[in-house]
Amino acid sequence: MQYTENQKFINIAFSMIAQIEQFKIVKNEKFNICLQTISNAVCNPLKISYIKKEKILKLIEHANITITHPTEEQRNKYYNACTLRKFANNYFNTSVISAEQLQQFNNIVKEATAAANLLLPKTLHVLDAEHIPQIYNYKYNNENNKEPFAIGNLQGLFVGEKSDINASCMQGKPKSYFEIYNDINTDANTLKMAILTQGNEIVARSLVWIDKPKADIDRRKKMQPSDIFIDRIYTKTQEHRSETQKQLYKDVIKYFNIETNSNYFLPDGEEPTNKIHLPPCFNCYDIRNKIEAEQNTTKQIFFSNSPSFDVEVNEDSYSYYPYADTFQHFNTYNQTLSNDESIDSDILKLDNVSGEASENTRTCDECGCDTDREYLVWIESAEQEVCEDCAVYCEDRQESILSSDAIYNNQTSEYHHRDDLDI
Repeated sequence: MQYTENQKFINIAFSMIAQIEQFKIVKNEKFNICLQTISNAVCNPLKISYIKKEKILKLIEHANITITHPTEEQRNKYYNACTLRKFANNYFNTSVISAEQLQQFNNIVKEATAAANLLLPKTLHVLDAEHIPQIYNYKYNNENNKEPFAIGNLQGLFVGEKSDINASCMQGKPKSYFEIYNDINTDANTLKMAILTQGNEIVARSLVWIDKPKADIDRRKKMQPSDIFIDRIYTKTQEHRSETQKQLYKDVIKYFNIETNSNYFLPDGEEPTNKIHLPPCFNCYDIRNKIEAEQNTTKQIFFSNSPSFDVEVNEDSYSYYPYADTFQHFNTYNQTLSNDESIDSDILKLDNVSGEASENTRTCDECGCDTDREYLVWIESAEQEVCEDCAVYCEDRQESILSSDAIYNNQTSEYHHRDDLDI
């Protein structure tokens, strides 16, 4: 890739210097550089490229080389490169500053480094399910300042201190909570984790569910949109969140070679449908306008926020469970995860952040007690769903009514609705 000076990086460097000077931290006169030509380094876009004035004079005197606007070759050959922190430590005399000045100095350099990191492109990585617990387990906060970690060739991965990913209810949870994600029946379904990184920082993550056996996934072949579901996309910041979500969504489509033109799957001889089917995504309504605008077409676009398949697992119970954004309903009898709510008693709901699953119960609208969904009764007259103790059957109406609205007839041993009686 051809080198270009990044004006935004240059502005960050000059801003860092100016802010530090405001705290009366003096310049190190021995570090006499040509400030006018500092820029991002050729070898690393996060490092600063600089040259000392003494070296410029020597190049003129001994090599007859005058540098005014350094080329890529000149930066590589004659310029030094270092991190913003090392540059600031050399540029300023920090040996004679107060503790308060040192704290301000460190904060400014840290913020400048973070701003420079944001200039890096976001890169997609798709990870196998075995790495999901490690991604979720990492959390940076005052009590839990974890060291960066590695996954395969990805070294130094981390979630930033101020990242909104830390606010996810599952971030920082024990790896054991995610056991079920490592126990997908890969003869039927596949689970992946998609992340976007800037440098080594994870700036977005999402579970990617695939309705195909692991062995059948071949990225050289087209995949149907209905075969995949991109779960909730968590991002580093609210600023430009939808842009980051859109990038991860589009990158996943490209990575798995998903065919969005529905005509591709038409049987021979059938007329084109003039429709576009996009893979469903939890954040469909957050990114829909941006995605549709980029399609630039008059074709009808189908884009939803729900998967069209269930996911099989290998066991009927686990010691711990994660909170799930989409596949919340675990059928212990069929050993499947589903997005569809069911009244079956064999259903556990993955809606708890403490590693437990909820029984398939619902609160009675009348008395407030938790009741197995299988034993709830719908009361048409009250438009309520209640437990069996709060309902009785009314022969006159041939439907259940609330016990509190019922009058018992001792002679007929039947219940009547009080509104139907002259009392």
